[in-house]
Amino acid sequence: MTLPLEFWFGLAGGVFAEILGLWKMRQVAPQELPHYLKSAFYWLMTLAMIAVGGIVAFVYVKSGIALSPLLAVNVGASAPLIIGSLTASPPNVTKVP
Repeated sequence: MTLPLEFWFGLAGGVFAEILGLWKMRQVAPQELPHYLKSAFYWLMTLAMIAVGGIVAFVYVKSGIALSPLLAVNVGASAPLIIGSLTASPPNVTKVP
């Protein structure tokens, strides 16, 4: 089974999002960088979120939604937000008598 091109664009979007997070720290002195950057867990989760970017784009395609390359990159970059919205708790609705 070959993966659709949208998966790879989604994966690239995930990479871009992670690079942005690291890019924001570019002017921080090395001794002031967060300690988690040396954690294997952090890098494992970073790779997982990059993969999720590709997987979410793949799910969109398999659901019949056409993604242009730019939209697939956008989906991949926003995958953490998409996953977060899917796992958010439902609103508190009170029953009216």
